[in-house]
Amino acid sequence: MTETNPWAGDRVTMVVPRLIVVALLVLLPWMAEAQTRATAVRIDGRLDEAAWGRAEPIEAFVQRHPKEGAAPSFSTVARVLCDDDAIYVSVTAFDPNPEQIKGYLTRRDVHSASDWLRVYIDSYHDRRTAYSFAVNPAGVKVDTYHFNDTNEDLSWDAVWDVTVRRDSAGWHAEFRIPYSQLRFSSGSDGTLGFAVARSIGRLDEMSTWPLLSKNASGWVSSFGELAGVVRPVSTPRLEVVPYVVADVKTTPEVPGNPLQHNPDPGATTGVDLKYAVTQALTLSATVNPDFGQVEADPAVVNLTAFETFFDERRPFFIEGSGNFAVDLRGGSLFYSRRIGRAPRGVPVLATGESLARPGQSTILGAGKLTGRVGQFSIGVLAAMTQEEIASIAAGVARRRQVVEPQTLYTVTRAKREFANQSSLGFILTTTDRALADTVSFLPAGAVTGGVDSNWRIGRRWSIDANWAASRVHGSTDAIGLVQRSTVHAFQRPDADHVEVDPFATVLSGHSGSVAFNKIAGERTRLNVNVAFLSPGFDTNDVGFLRRADSIPQSSWFQIRWDEPGKYVRNIRLNFNQFSDHNFGGELLELGYNVNAHWEFQNKWRAGAGFDHRHGFFDDLLTRGGVGGRRPGDIGTWQYFGTDDSLMVSAGWDSSFGRGVRGSYWFNIEPRVSFRPTSALYAEFGIGHSRRLMDAQWIAPVDDESGHHDVFAQLDQTTTRITTRLNYTVTPTLSLQVYAQPFVSAGLYDGYKELVQPRAEHDEDRYAPFAYAGNADFNVLSFRTTNVMRWEYRPGSALFVVWQQGREGYSQRGSYDFGRDIGDLFATPASSTLLLKLAYWFNP
Repeated sequence: MTETNPWAGDRVTMVVPRLIVVALLVLLPWMAEAQTRATAVRIDGRLDEAAWGRAEPIEAFVQRHPKEGAAPSFSTVARVLCDDDAIYVSVTAFDPNPEQIKGYLTRRDVHSASDWLRVYIDSYHDRRTAYSFAVNPAGVKVDTYHFNDTNEDLSWDAVWDVTVRRDSAGWHAEFRIPYSQLRFSSGSDGTLGFAVARSIGRLDEMSTWPLLSKNASGWVSSFGELAGVVRPVSTPRLEVVPYVVADVKTTPEVPGNPLQHNPDPGATTGVDLKYAVTQALTLSATVNPDFGQVEADPAVVNLTAFETFFDERRPFFIEGSGNFAVDLRGGSLFYSRRIGRAPRGVPVLATGESLARPGQSTILGAGKLTGRVGQFSIGVLAAMTQEEIASIAAGVARRRQVVEPQTLYTVTRAKREFANQSSLGFILTTTDRALADTVSFLPAGAVTGGVDSNWRIGRRWSIDANWAASRVHGSTDAIGLVQRSTVHAFQRPDADHVEVDPFATVLSGHSGSVAFNKIAGERTRLNVNVAFLSPGFDTNDVGFLRRADSIPQSSWFQIRWDEPGKYVRNIRLNFNQFSDHNFGGELLELGYNVNAHWEFQNKWRAGAGFDHRHGFFDDLLTRGGVGGRRPGDIGTWQYFGTDDSLMVSAGWDSSFGRGVRGSYWFNIEPRVSFRPTSALYAEFGIGHSRRLMDAQWIAPVDDESGHHDVFAQLDQTTTRITTRLNYTVTPTLSLQVYAQPFVSAGLYDGYKELVQPRAEHDEDRYAPFAYAGNADFNVLSFRTTNVMRWEYRPGSALFVVWQQGREGYSQRGSYDFGRDIGDLFATPASSTLLLKLAYWFNP
């Protein structure tokens, strides 16, 4: 095609008044018609079949970014065909300088600063959920599931075809999207939600049909419509992906341990499947899943009273996770990483005994049903993990001990959706354990349930509310441990609103929140919310909760400037305020924050913020003993990044702050990325931080003079170096390398005990103490994951993975990067070499 764009070129664009563009948008209907019967269409990117010539062109594209409502720099034309099996979309992206079109070669589902063409299909036509299919000029595919109007799930993978082609007029993409990869409502009338977007990498410009406004309250709800789509035949569809895994593991030698085998080869098989129960409901299941290709978690040193949160990385649990999401202040009702967690039983060894203990619980199988039934979106998940057993040896004698019980997890979620984008939902989760005596310290089971709502008030305002309740049951010992955990800390001697019940076999509680929001508008957005979590509320059997006994409150106000200027494309200015109390009325937090963010015309970006936190009462200061007053602090943070479409780009993150009595902290994280060729990308980053804490809790000590809560000044220095290397041979064959050495040293000085927890002045709260122990530490870690992925046919993949981990610990305390790195790589390594072969077929 050689059609030219009457708006192409900067000179003409500048003289087209924005008023004319907006008027055209009002006059032109946001409705396209699909030409049916895509007879003999070849997915080759040439668009030379007669059917394309008969299809109605979609040409009224409008800039979304950087100048919303303006004419695009270059024209774009899309057309749609369909038949009994698929939807076909062609997009022609005209460009007067085709040699400047950017198309970086990456592995699938990796976004880059390329040109992109994206097709969005709301096949339910519910204005909330959609599927998008994107391609860049190098043929890299990205598919995404969109839910709740504004959220997206990049882990969703479909089997579809696209071909791209360049010529002197620009570049072209031809999509074939099978109905089998979409889901339709039972009352589908052949009209779908539909949108097309084009991104121009070198201009950092995005244009869409229709206009997907940045000022709107949602994304999917802004789509246009596609009429005349052939309704697919309602027949059961089954996709099966069996796989085989072979691996060889080595671990550091433990002298005299007869249970250790080096190397330790293994093999297993499993299967993933998807079954379309109806056009709107999909059953996904996995049997004996293996996630050996998943990147390792980063190393951390956690000296707080709270559990560290790690993101989910396993594809089965990431995909469709939005169907189960109900967020709480400081946690969630469902945290999928509880499924397959590390065993918690710790066998007591006699002298001369050796131990072999599994690192993770084995998932026997998991299944989930997601989709729609009438006006309800639903999600049901069930997973079973096996009983894990540690082997213990003493000479030729052997014994076994259960370290994690067999457990069944279930999550049921349903949400009634209304035409104005309001919704009312509920969720129920259960955990049931088959307890052996050696793991009877765990609860036998737990149930949580809740309701949540989003009430839209016009197009710009909303009220969110939720309420949830929990019930954990088990032996008196198990419930006693839950009560004493830092999530609850009922044993606090200075708390008059909670106490440990030594005879309790059930712990129950509830939580709730309400928030008022401005969710759309050209200039301002806001959120004001208040919540509560009762002292007995607990979701940690299959959810995540850092602490209960909390009444948090926060407010946020944003001012936005999206009209580009001479130097700046957009600005965001945010004001935040937050506080928290426990149910005893004690102030746990009070602070303020102001921050600003800029995007410049040269595609650089920057931001900075200032934080101030008042003095407060820390009821978990001694991890379940008496609480104490904490002084306030101030801090600031900054970031910037250069144009990431260039061969070399750089970024910087940093933060600085200070407290009382010389306390301070800083963190700097420079990084640089290189793209010497389209197919090779490398990123190197260094994170270096130091903090001097005047009073870091160490341990309780009981001696003849009584009880002492011991603190000390902590001087901690941490360095981590993160390397990522991606080499893409073709869009279906790639190599990914991740490596991170990590060292952290903590040196304690000036040991002291807490004597007047609520004293106004810091120097009055502590007195010197002669601590006989050594709390100093040096934590060393190296983790690397290297993955070769080959999609040898659509939906089928071969993975070759090499993982290595090194972990070291000492109580030297002093920091010396060169010495510590040398010690790290002198530490014996654990390694895994894995091969995974998966084959997709649709019987």
